[in-house]
Amino acid sequence: MSCVYKIREGMASYTDTEKKLADYILQHASQVTLNSAQILGEKVGVSAAAVIRFAHKLGYSGFTAMKVDLARDTTDDIMNFDDMINEHDTMAMVVKKAENLNTMLQNQAYRLLNIESLERAVNVLLNSRTIYLFGVSGSGNVCTDFMEKLSRINRHVVYHKDFHDQFASAAHMTPQDAALAVSYSGKTHEVNTAMQFAKESGAATIAITQFKKTPLTKLADVLLYIPTTERELRLGAIASRNASLIVTDLLYLGIAKNDIEKTKESLVKTKEVVKRLK
Repeated sequence: MSCVYKIREGMASYTDTEKKLADYILQHASQVTLNSAQILGEKVGVSAAAVIRFAHKLGYSGFTAMKVDLARDTTDDIMNFDDMINEHDTMAMVVKKAENLNTMLQNQAYRLLNIESLERAVNVLLNSRTIYLFGVSGSGNVCTDFMEKLSRINRHVVYHKDFHDQFASAAHMTPQDAALAVSYSGKTHEVNTAMQFAKESGAATIAITQFKKTPLTKLADVLLYIPTTERELRLGAIASRNASLIVTDLLYLGIAKNDIEKTKESLVKTKEVVKRLK
């Protein structure tokens, strides 16, 4: 995961002190790796405690762990895609822009991944009696794809395209279950209402959302972040959907590898049953 990218992604949610730290670190990354929290704090004009809290906010165990990640960073290839298609574009130009977007998105999505959080999410799903999925519109398509994948390997998953049906099914959640929400904005009222109910029911909660402080992030036990890419409406909706699919695919693979022989048996059985329709 890229430390520099994480810092840039969270910029909108920082306090004034955190913004001072973020700006300094982005401008002096190589020097920061040689400093202690005390020295960095003195250079920026903040306390050492503020430096350590900032590292914790980024998901690190401390400032030393953050420096290790920062030292591994290569910032030359970190960029923002903010190129909007227009009516004068040829189809070849549209293809090229889409290619650039998807390449950039894939790189950023993997940079944002926190392996420990991903492992926690996989373990939660493996140990859940039933997995409830919540998402609407484009995020709903991600839920549908994830549900179909898990169903084929004999995992009990509940998802409905109609959100009233989603919420009705949520009434049956228990502490033995898990709720997974997909929401780029983290502000979708329907999804957050369902996740609030999941917490009240004692179910474990997982969220796939952008790297910002939102109502959804407060409701999730495990957070899996996707890049903040929706700057342009026409391309952004594609970007957030594809980033979410990367995360759900990784969750699926994590579950599938837990018992690979059982996974293969389930896939073969599913395939054989479907053949009866031909």
